[in-house]
Amino acid sequence: MLVNFFKEIFKMNNKIKTKINRNTFMINSESEEDNKKREIIKNILINEENKNKSDLHNYFLNNKEEAIYKHLPYFDIYERHFSKYRGKDINLLEIGVGYGGSLKMWKNYFSKLNPNAKVNIYGIDKKERCKKFEEDGIKIFIGSQSDREFLRRLKNEIPKLDILIDDGGHIPEEQIITFEEMFEHINNGGLYFCEDIYTSYWNDYKNKSSFIEYAKKLIDYLNAYWSLEGDNLNANYFTDSVYSMHFYDGIVAIEKKLRDKRYIDICQQASIGKLYRL
Repeated sequence: MLVNFFKEIFKMNNKIKTKINRNTFMINSESEEDNKKREIIKNILINEENKNKSDLHNYFLNNKEEAIYKHLPYFDIYERHFSKYRGKDINLLEIGVGYGGSLKMWKNYFSKLNPNAKVNIYGIDKKERCKKFEEDGIKIFIGSQSDREFLRRLKNEIPKLDILIDDGGHIPEEQIITFEEMFEHINNGGLYFCEDIYTSYWNDYKNKSSFIEYAKKLIDYLNAYWSLEGDNLNANYFTDSVYSMHFYDGIVAIEKKLRDKRYIDICQQASIGKLYRL
């Protein structure tokens, strides 16, 4: 099964020709060759800047169980945004189970500092075989992220989420549907991650239906309270519930935090201190 997974990855990489070649290392043994590859990845992943915040990096490097397939730059991004949830009760959903390795990684990462924390990890995948990766603390639902009815039923079966990671089909239409259906199910103070958004650049550049173009429009809504009278840009749920958006190589990360309406209704700006004529 794992061999078939790797074959599919290589097949996909051979079909897509980017301007810069992207190398993929596949490590699934303790052979001398695989250990050399593991050491190369370690030298790329861990450095003086992040060595004290590298639990995820090290879990990935030392993984001997089900495969984890991730882009290397993502690990620093994960640590940057996810570390504040460690040791706390958390509900996390990852779309795209693959071979089950990343779900176990999240379970380990969030429960390691506090074994008594209630860590609930959920996964979505279209393949029935993914159910076999369920275990205590990990529950998997079979369905498609492009199926709005499935996602709506899912919201009735799981609690509100602290983190959602969309690492599913990577098709822009599916990414947009998932965001439209699931963002409301993120807790205040939670995170929405859409991964591998580079697929937005694989067809027509600046395709209006791509997820990256969709996300650019969300920037407008983030700042909608500054629009002028007569503009067709109006504040909405996104405006009132998003604190920040982060654009990384391959990831869009959205921090959810209800806007304090006093900034709008009472005071947006202030000057405090002595004023001098300039």
